[in-house]
Amino acid sequence: MGNIRPSRILIIEDNAIDREVYKRCLGEAARGFEFAEAECGAAGIEMARSWCPDCALVDVNLPDMDGIEVLAQLKRPRGQVPFAAVVLTAYSEESVAVRAMQAGAMDYLPKASVGILPHVVTDAIARFLMQQHIEEQRAALEASARRYRELLEAMPQMVWTARPDGSIEYGNRRWLEYTGSRPGEMTRLDWDRLVHPEDRARTWQAWNQTSASQAGFEIKHRLRRASDGEHRWHLVRAVPIRGPDGEVRNWFGTCTEIEGQRRAEEADLEQQKLESLGRLAGGLAHDLNNLLVVILGGTSYAMDRLPAAHPAQEKLQDAQHAGGRAAELLRKLLAFAGKGNLNRTRANVEQAVWDAIERADIPASLRLECQAGRRVALVETDAEMLRQVIADLLRNAVEAIGEQPAGAITVRTAAVELSPEGSGRDAMPKQLAPGHYVAIEVRDTGCGMDEETQKRIFDPFFSTKFLGRGLSLAAAQGFLRSNGGAIEVNSAPGKGARFCLFLPAADKGRRAGG
Repeated sequence: MGNIRPSRILIIEDNAIDREVYKRCLGEAARGFEFAEAECGAAGIEMARSWCPDCALVDVNLPDMDGIEVLAQLKRPRGQVPFAAVVLTAYSEESVAVRAMQAGAMDYLPKASVGILPHVVTDAIARFLMQQHIEEQRAALEASARRYRELLEAMPQMVWTARPDGSIEYGNRRWLEYTGSRPGEMTRLDWDRLVHPEDRARTWQAWNQTSASQAGFEIKHRLRRASDGEHRWHLVRAVPIRGPDGEVRNWFGTCTEIEGQRRAEEADLEQQKLESLGRLAGGLAHDLNNLLVVILGGTSYAMDRLPAAHPAQEKLQDAQHAGGRAAELLRKLLAFAGKGNLNRTRANVEQAVWDAIERADIPASLRLECQAGRRVALVETDAEMLRQVIADLLRNAVEAIGEQPAGAITVRTAAVELSPEGSGRDAMPKQLAPGHYVAIEVRDTGCGMDEETQKRIFDPFFSTKFLGRGLSLAAAQGFLRSNGGAIEVNSAPGKGARFCLFLPAADKGRRAGG
């Protein structure tokens, strides 16, 4: 068997530094890539026609022409760019993305997200080859309806055809399985049932614009999976099929799942946000700590010098108490930034849980179930900080339950082995490496949280109650992150909340008390 040739990547970019960044990023992906470069649109067009790349990375702003115009000049008579193209720009603008897709690009990527460039390029080439294959097969099978249907049924994507008004007339086997539809029962209303409520307005707006222009349709939105009700991101494309008179007779469409790509993009943005907030919190805590040392030292000095019965003693004691609370706040800020002074020892998780329960002072009116009796592995961490994190979660649970009758809090510990292939309880959080962990779960029957609230609860000082609350969860996340662990939350309005802490086991063969 002959060697597979490297994929040819043409970089049309006038900034030499950006070109080197793209090459280095793709080179580190351990895939076979061969590069050619052009500094302007005209040179890029000439190189594309002579060198025949597999994929072109095209900057929007070129010295001699718009990068999208480059794609327009490279289009074949049938309206296709002869290779996969990814448009790159320094600024993320939806209007530019729309123009890029209409010009034949496979994808559109802001330069700030260049870290996922290998995935985007590989996916663009694969989708271009698939699209090319579909077009070749579609043209060859126009005279044979039976062979046409066989091809569609064998495709790995969801494939559908629609009437001019958008009502579905055919879906392949993957479409029927994913959507839960049955042949002969598909209508225009299927889209309202499938598309996520937040995406429906822009979906129909895009479709109406496409119907008016009779151009190709493309959108990224979430579609509901019938098997579990989960909405997953898909790239939906459709092209018009015209009759001899040039009128659109129906539409041929595909739905390609891009959930993994979207999660990679969101994880990259989340990491950038955490790093920025961590630097801010660390710098702020350092400066405030210097001021706090002076304040506490001054009040302590004054208290020692004044008689015990002096009227100022009460005010100085209040200042000392406030300073202590401020010091605790600073410790949480440093924990969030991952810069706290941790006193790491081999900590007994079971003991930490019981200590935290005592510290949280849970009201007797609530039912508490603690399943921390099972001996799990020790963890190497700051035991005091761990007790504080668990106690904060318990206090949050008490507040969430409020005055509701028959409220309950459950605390569990368990040894888990996380792997990419895990599922259910042992599913691996995306920010953790595979391995042995100790899981500490705090579950309550409180008011619960909607999806939007869950996205923000780890932001410093975010609160659903009043300004200035919410640093405990941010500090918990920073503490766990600095220990190689993570925290996850699952909740829904009216169904309570479940927080799960993961900490690496200090020794998978060593058990607490064993």
